[in-house]
Amino acid sequence: MNRLLVVDFETTGSNPRQGDQIIQIGAVAIEDGAIVDSFSSLINPEMDIPPFITQLTGITDEMVKEAPTLEEVFPRFLRMLEGRAFVAHNAYFDLQFLQEALLSQGYYTFDGYVLDTVELARLLLPMQNSYRLGELTVDLGIVHERPHQADSDAEATAKLYLHLVEVLRSLPLVTIQRLHMLVASFRSDIHVLLRHLEMEKLAALPEFEEKGTGKDEQMWDVYRQLALYKREEKLEASLKPIDRKHEVEESFEELLEETIGEQGRLLHNIPSYQRRDAQEAMMQAVFSAISEGVHLLVEAGTGTGKSLGYLLPGVIWAKQNQQQLVVSTNTIQLQEQLFHKEMAALQEALPFPVTAATLKGRGNYLCLRKFEQTLEEPIEGSSQELRLVKGQMLTWLTQTKTGDVEELSLPAAGQLFWQQVKSDTGSCLNRACPWFSRCYYFQAKERAREVDVIIVNHALLISDMEAENRILPPYEVAIIDEAHHLEEAATQHLGKHLSTTELLFLLDRAAVDCGSLLHRYVEELTLSFPETKERGEELLAEIGKEISPLREHVQKWTTYVYDWASRRAEETTDAGRETVRYRTEMFTGKSERIKRETRKIIEEMGEIAKLWDQLWRLLNKEEKPSFSLRSLRTDLHGLMQEWQQRMEGLHFFLLEQDPQYVYWMEVESRMARKQVHFSAALLQVSEALAEPFFAEKRSVILTSATLTVKKSFSYCLSRFGLDLLPEERVRTIVLPSPFHYEEQGLLLIPSDFPLPGKESEQAYLDAIVQGCLDVVLAAQGRTMLLFTSHSMLRYVYQAMKERLAHEEVPYLLHGQGIDSNNRSKLIHLFQTMERSVLFGTSSFWEGVDIPGEALSCLVIVRLPFTPPHHPVYQGRAELLKAEGKNAFMSIALPQAVIQFKQGVGRLIRHHLDRGVVVVFDTRIVESRYGRTFLQSLPPFQIESGPWPALRQQIPAFLGMLPLSDS
Repeated sequence: MNRLLVVDFETTGSNPRQGDQIIQIGAVAIEDGAIVDSFSSLINPEMDIPPFITQLTGITDEMVKEAPTLEEVFPRFLRMLEGRAFVAHNAYFDLQFLQEALLSQGYYTFDGYVLDTVELARLLLPMQNSYRLGELTVDLGIVHERPHQADSDAEATAKLYLHLVEVLRSLPLVTIQRLHMLVASFRSDIHVLLRHLEMEKLAALPEFEEKGTGKDEQMWDVYRQLALYKREEKLEASLKPIDRKHEVEESFEELLEETIGEQGRLLHNIPSYQRRDAQEAMMQAVFSAISEGVHLLVEAGTGTGKSLGYLLPGVIWAKQNQQQLVVSTNTIQLQEQLFHKEMAALQEALPFPVTAATLKGRGNYLCLRKFEQTLEEPIEGSSQELRLVKGQMLTWLTQTKTGDVEELSLPAAGQLFWQQVKSDTGSCLNRACPWFSRCYYFQAKERAREVDVIIVNHALLISDMEAENRILPPYEVAIIDEAHHLEEAATQHLGKHLSTTELLFLLDRAAVDCGSLLHRYVEELTLSFPETKERGEELLAEIGKEISPLREHVQKWTTYVYDWASRRAEETTDAGRETVRYRTEMFTGKSERIKRETRKIIEEMGEIAKLWDQLWRLLNKEEKPSFSLRSLRTDLHGLMQEWQQRMEGLHFFLLEQDPQYVYWMEVESRMARKQVHFSAALLQVSEALAEPFFAEKRSVILTSATLTVKKSFSYCLSRFGLDLLPEERVRTIVLPSPFHYEEQGLLLIPSDFPLPGKESEQAYLDAIVQGCLDVVLAAQGRTMLLFTSHSMLRYVYQAMKERLAHEEVPYLLHGQGIDSNNRSKLIHLFQTMERSVLFGTSSFWEGVDIPGEALSCLVIVRLPFTPPHHPVYQGRAELLKAEGKNAFMSIALPQAVIQFKQGVGRLIRHHLDRGVVVVFDTRIVESRYGRTFLQSLPPFQIESGPWPALRQQIPAFLGMLPLSDS
């Protein structure tokens, strides 16, 4: 493994057996950890290069016209390959072209070692967002000047490989040995590389070494054959009371001046910081509301600096009163940003010490005991993907301080595996667990107990409310950022969910094969208590007889329910799933079978639960089991609890429904595997928020850039249940953005576009495609297109791709759900590549921050109304209708306006930005309600008229001299 050849081929397509050819070779030779030689050449494929390949690689027919053929180039390449391992990024793509080329030239196929840097990177860099070569090189600081050119790609891959080998070398021996066992039967030859490095490390070990003095034990916390990142503190067995007494005697005004004044610490620490009137007004309003014990809604426009606007007064009040402050946000991204950026800046600027920590739901943290158990399962029979996930997590343990799943980049198999190893109440040994002092969840809870500021997400805030405040430490004051999501978060987390995938995964975990949880439990039980052997094995055999037919039954039932739902479903979700609202009364005639089979499944699950109960009772309460048995018994208890929950879930969703909920199913018609997701949402969450939360807390600050509709808070007040409280307990304030929208932004509304639903669907789609093309060409890329449905996004993406392929200068399209589902990855590609176009649905309408010229045009294809057949909207609309209210005006329009404001807010992110918003939905000027959208926006220049005239304004507006920084 000391001699390698790193290879990259550019090709005319992806299938050599169907005639696709190599058009460029790049090869870099490595010996003893250093690059020693390189070779590259264009190849004449003796066929036309498809336009999309030219667009991707920049290689044209003209460039390869005089290039040598493969036959002429191959001998030089093969001399380099001789006696070397073959290395490539996504190796089996390049290898298939190599093997086909060897055969076509009359050579034997390559039979040497093969290493894939994608596989290696996934194993050794588990916290990467993306494993594409372009993103990896950017993140690792590897120079990669010409992506999708074979010479540049091969050189970048060679440097990536050398970096990955260094990462591998830095791992402790115990981790390398564990990884070696997991990858032994991988398709590639990673196991050979690992064995080579394992031998190196073993050879370097001193002959005699006292415990705790070895290099690995000094650098890592090596415990029970697992190496963890060495954290500073371990949990004590008893939890000491917290002393918050730190005198803060200065007044709020004095501390404000000391922090943000002209001689303040903030300006000294962050030279770019600017005092803003709106931000200071927010600080005063927040401090006043908390001090006087009232709730406050603050709409703070883009550029106000709202994070600091609420953190500074909140922290000062908390320190003055020796209280904890809870800050909640909707997204984990903002949660991390608040902790690492705004909170860190504030800690430097304040004249007194302040501590902060993030806390997430328990299921976000790894249970080390359960993960250790899964490593004992037999490797034979488990998929390569699952073994790769276990390997990723072994490496991750040497890097993570938190054990938080959000750090990991898990594939679909990993997300299912996480359900098996996540921390939960049902299978926790608490202080009896040997991992307790290292437990990620309890350490996070302990940190949260000790700090001044706890940063959580809405999901955890609602879960704590539902659990009667047993999750978070007691608190009186909360600040809720991204508050326009509060109702949605409450709907999601006060609702109920079940999926057929979870059900089948649960049945897999209940298997009795050798190495399964149940099999290992009976083995350990009979080993410790031989008298239980006969009955234990009998029960195991009985469970085995019941599980297999139950799994088949559930699979058939899944197919039947899927077929029923897919015939009735329509697309309504951001994930591209199709949705159907249902009631159990709909299951009549042939569909009665759904209820009948559900009852049978619950009965069959009940019979297995009885057998488990008998197995559980084989161990008397007086007996003292070993740790190993106690651990397996705890996992079995967790499995039994989950089994019971799934039985109750089936009953709740398909047999006896609760009138307080609205029920629906979601299916994914574009997936080969038939899956059904069941959901139920409370029809009214405002009362659930008002009574236990707002009524009991001293003060809750709710803030967002979008809380008002036509400058009124009435919609949010009613949806949050704040209108149920006494008027004097609630205040509101609107703080405008400091940006000069009249100069910085232009809003164009074509008056001659077809109305959605009025013209033929094809005429409407053709107009949208042409309009989007016009904008993209006028702005030379630099455009984000916002859609309300995945199907329209896919149609427009495909049509534009075909039309733009004929442009002289290539355009790069980045489509959500087409090129990637990873939003951060798509945004990064959009920002870093010229003439880029970004296509997104609802998750792109907010939280996207692209300042500068990279985003100069924003297209809103349709006004973002919730689909009228969306189950939650339908259920709540019916409730309002029964009360004599207009559902469209009460919820549909305000929701759409808030979403629209969020979408438009993506464009102007800085006081030097300039941009154009184009709205292709003429209802905004032609309908009676359209003015509500326009009246809710900042003061853009607004132009409406025929599209041919309007589109001429785009290059003129964008081509103006840049705004001066004054």
